Amino acid sequence: MANAEPFELSEPVTHRTRAILARRLADIVGLPSSRITPRERWIVGDLLYDVIRASDIELRQRCAKRLSVLSDAPHRLLRTLACDVYEVAEPILEDCLALSDFDMMEVARVGKLQHRLTLAKRENLSATVSAALAAGGETPVIERLLRNRTATLAMPTVDHLVGMAADEGNLAHLLIRREELRPTQAFRLFWSCEYIDRAQIIERFAVDRTILIDASEDIFPMAAAEDWSDPMVTRILRYIDRRQRNREAAELSPYGSLEGTLEAMAMDGALPEIITEISTLANVDRRLVVQMMDDMAGEPIAVLCKATGLKWPSFEHVWRGLGRALTSDPVAQARKIYDSLSVEKAQTVLRYWNLSMEDKGGK
Repeated sequence: MANAEPFELSEPVTHRTRAILARRLADIVGLPSSRITPRERWIVGDLLYDVIRASDIELRQRCAKRLSVLSDAPHRLLRTLACDVYEVAEPILEDCLALSDFDMMEVARVGKLQHRLTLAKRENLSATVSAALAAGGETPVIERLLRNRTATLAMPTVDHLVGMAADEGNLAHLLIRREELRPTQAFRLFWSCEYIDRAQIIERFAVDRTILIDASEDIFPMAAAEDWSDPMVTRILRYIDRRQRNREAAELSPYGSLEGTLEAMAMDGALPEIITEISTLANVDRRLVVQMMDDMAGEPIAVLCKATGLKWPSFEHVWRGLGRALTSDPVAQARKIYDSLSVEKAQTVLRYWNLSMEDKGGK
């Protein structure tokens, strides 16, 4: 690979003759293909490369501006100027269509923050260049990249950014508006968001499962006949199933039902045995129940209540059991989520969360 490291010059003075020579060479490099062969362009490009490497910043700026408008220019030359100090690199980073993905990845690697910020706003960035810019973990660059609607983000890049969003709140706000975001990523992102973004996630990704339920209705008795021996089938059917509650467990519960368990919580608080019973009766991972209770906003508990067919007073029992005031903004916001969701859509959200918790393993 040609050395594309930023310039380290003592800023020599460029004499008039050298400046004229550089301009002539740049003019030749910019000739259309009908007037210059590729080999001739490469040779002239190599000569110009030698000239600008030993010239002052003013000459390098003039060459960069001249080359930035070309659709066909030697890549070593472009890459070198694009990695130069920002005052030189700016026109190439902003406007040059001849800059390849390879060139931009090199700039992302060796350039400064301002270089990457300028790249991040270029139109039609490829998934490869976007990944290179995101990999550095620089919040200003990532924010600009996410605001660039013409940039393409690959799924691994979105996964990486969703992981970052836990510590960078504004990333969640921007990620929610990306078309590349998928339900699994969105519901993982949910926990890093404020109410307005949580509401958008639910509105966009909480769908019912009618098609899945209709298509797999006859598979449930087949799986039961095999004594649910296939873990993968069991996992998928648990997501599809119309029922959320564990009816068999309710018959053995000391509280008689999920409603009774939440009434007990209102009186006794969030005791470990009550949390375990909620997990069993609601048929969700205990760690998910703990996460819902630890969340200081009420939306997750509202989803749990709607998904399990509980009436609103059951939410109030949970909130009271957590020692929280019923006259607060989180309660009003949770009520909006509760009222906006059908049981089927709430189940979709809850089951995505539960599958994600199961994927983490452990107990």
